[in-house]
Amino acid sequence: MRKPMKFSVLLAIMLGMLLFVSQLAIAKEQAQEWEVINPAGTVQIKQEQLAPRINTLEGKTIVLRWNGKHNGDNFLDRIAELLKEKIPSAKVIKLYEVDKSTIKISGSMAESTRIAQVIKGLKADIVIAAQTD
Repeated sequence: MRKPMKFSVLLAIMLGMLLFVSQLAIAKEQAQEWEVINPAGTVQIKQEQLAPRINTLEGKTIVLRWNGKHNGDNFLDRIAELLKEKIPSAKVIKLYEVDKSTIKISGSMAESTRIAQVIKGLKADIVIAAQTD
């Protein structure tokens, strides 16, 4: 019959195996690369030159922009009537009639840029927008 192993011998064998396995794990470790990110959400702000202020609407091109919200077009239609009545030399363009793809809340920087390019193409001196609910 076999003699039972003493507890201390068994414990020594287990510790030896544990050390051996941990040494293998350390040998396989590789250096990690970390990218530190600032979660503050800061944005680099670029200075832009402001458009020159206008003193009169006489002879100017005025673009009316509607984002599709309820009654905004009615408000802008009335503004157009008043502008034509008070300043007949002004050219009033209803963007929502000229380009129906602009009747929306842009929802993204790309779409905002696209709509701004459409307005730029009309050579507007001033843009009046209606955001109504």
